[in-house]
Amino acid sequence: MSANIELNRKLLEDMAEIHGEELEDFLPKWMEATEIVGLSDDDIKYAIEYWIPAHWDIKFKGIRMMISGFFHELVDCAFTKKTKAEGKNVIYGLIPSVPLAYYAMRETDPDAYIAFPDLILVNTINSFFHNAGPFLNYAEELGFTYGCRHCPLNKMRMSAFAKGILAAPTVMWSWGFNCDEAPKTDEMIQCIINENWNALACRAPHDTKFGFADDNPERIQYVAKTLKEDLDKIEELTGIKLTDEALRKAQSKLQRYAFKYGQLVSTVSKADPVPLGGNALTQFAMPYAVGFNNAFNYFEPAIDVLLKELRSEIKAGSGIVPKGAPKVGSYFVPFCVPWVDRIFRENGVATTFSLTMTPSKSQLSPTAYPDDMYLNLAEAWLRFPLGQNMGYEVESMVEKVEANKPDGMIMGFFDFDRWLGAHQKMAADLVEKRTGVPHFYIESDFWDDRDYSEEALRTRIESIAQMLYMKKEMEG
Repeated sequence: MSANIELNRKLLEDMAEIHGEELEDFLPKWMEATEIVGLSDDDIKYAIEYWIPAHWDIKFKGIRMMISGFFHELVDCAFTKKTKAEGKNVIYGLIPSVPLAYYAMRETDPDAYIAFPDLILVNTINSFFHNAGPFLNYAEELGFTYGCRHCPLNKMRMSAFAKGILAAPTVMWSWGFNCDEAPKTDEMIQCIINENWNALACRAPHDTKFGFADDNPERIQYVAKTLKEDLDKIEELTGIKLTDEALRKAQSKLQRYAFKYGQLVSTVSKADPVPLGGNALTQFAMPYAVGFNNAFNYFEPAIDVLLKELRSEIKAGSGIVPKGAPKVGSYFVPFCVPWVDRIFRENGVATTFSLTMTPSKSQLSPTAYPDDMYLNLAEAWLRFPLGQNMGYEVESMVEKVEANKPDGMIMGFFDFDRWLGAHQKMAADLVEKRTGVPHFYIESDFWDDRDYSEEALRTRIESIAQMLYMKKEMEG
């Protein structure tokens, strides 16, 4: 554990914008959480002296506030055993998902822990401390065969539970139709650890014809029925009965956040020079893409502050790369491996938006089913890119590329995923033909960098940067 109080105080004050009474209240909780998750004094020192300043734009107060949000989520995650011991519900989700139902549960039961703990642990520990490796190694010792390239989220869930960090959930709700490994991981946890691990896997057919609308009425009706069955079971296990009022409150907060996040993406992506990197943009997308325990308390104020700071930065003509430098979007910016963004910057290229995490016009549009909770939830899922067939998703990709005007697109970092890795390669060709924007594929893992180093990718990134600069010169 980290025992140095002053070192942790410095981390929270300088890197996470936590001060005064909030600091005095949060510091002992943070210290206890570092013991639970295994962060040492050396880890804290490394984060302060190198990792966070080198990879996150902490000159902006809004970025430091965002880091605070993740630190608070990590503490909540580390305290799930306490939460459960107090008789409160512990509800886990698994990506990919639409978080609306989780936030509606939160409105109904404010005392429950409702979040995606494997993502919180991998993301926070690797993004800000570069130390998820020991957890992933332990999962491999428990049976996750290394050579099969299993998803680090599933490894983290297994490892964190086996290490005694996570409580067994009251229920875990999994969108298993998209991640075929996740439900099997939950079975594996129960078999190896021998403790009850209640898991529901919500299945929906991924069978619409290429390019046909997934959010059509017939399909929405089917998914709504599937959702209702799961939510009825969740009510049995937790006592949480969702209401239209809870859903409306959650939807209002989520849509407000999505709108602000859309403003953030547009502000950064259209600026010249670009004032902020894609790592930060993607981190701010997390509460919109998955359920967080206290998302709107920390991340929304951080966006408000950051937008003001960025507008001042743009007015002053300041940026992370020179004016006129190329900028790239990504299918999924490798935020858990933030040195990828740094190497792009070192080569004069700015990473910006994520195709998956940037809300589309349809996602920001009002629901067609304001009076039916289940149809509303189903519609939200089928508007989400990962809930669509590739042809329909390509339409939203084209929309985002045309709106944000990158000089190139980076695909890849999905070699842990047997489905989406191939999907991206096909989508890249389709979107490039439609938009004329060159697409590049990098074979790597955006959660876990144990198997590749900065030097291993530097040559690839340098060559991409050179091609983008040559393209801009040729275009005048």
